[in-house]
Amino acid sequence: MKITKIEPHKSSLGLDANIAILIIYIAMAVVSWVWMFSWVAWAVPIVFFFLEKESKFVKFQAVQAFIIGLVRAGIAFVFQIFIWILTPRGYIGGLFFWAAGGWGARMLLNIFSTLIAVAITLIILFLIIKAYKYEHVELPVIGPIAAKINEKLDTFNTGQPMSTAAPSTFCPHCGTPMQNGMKFCGSCGKEIT
Repeated sequence: MKITKIEPHKSSLGLDANIAILIIYIAMAVVSWVWMFSWVAWAVPIVFFFLEKESKFVKFQAVQAFIIGLVRAGIAFVFQIFIWILTPRGYIGGLFFWAAGGWGARMLLNIFSTLIAVAITLIILFLIIKAYKYEHVELPVIGPIAAKINEKLDTFNTGQPMSTAAPSTFCPHCGTPMQNGMKFCGSCGKEIT
């Protein structure tokens, strides 16, 4: 897990960047716990990504939140398939379900699904706390994927050409993805220490 300290700055949404990220993660977490909308909680961060025009810190965290939301929805979908398979159909199926202990397997699936959802919510809480302190957290596995998606979406959103190499670090002042060896940030122009 890579953590980089970012200089406090404003986002183009008119909020401090850390508050914008706080809103992104909290909105996604709240929507993910609402029964009928939990499947589309991943869409909340993407809306913020396209609304944000300046802060690379906010944009990266929005993409990372998007991926976390997709993972949560995918896991929930798989568990729902297994729960659906275990759900009895008709009277005979109901009798077999109760007699064979199918209710226990279904209950275990519900417990595991809830535990995974709670674990993902705790990860989101960790990211909220770090972002509030202007600490850029790149989660293992998800972070590098988010950096690549962020770069591609940002190019799509701004129309500017993207570099072919994957970023290896982030500007400590504005959170822009950068290549190793750069002395100055291409976005904010500040010297990299």
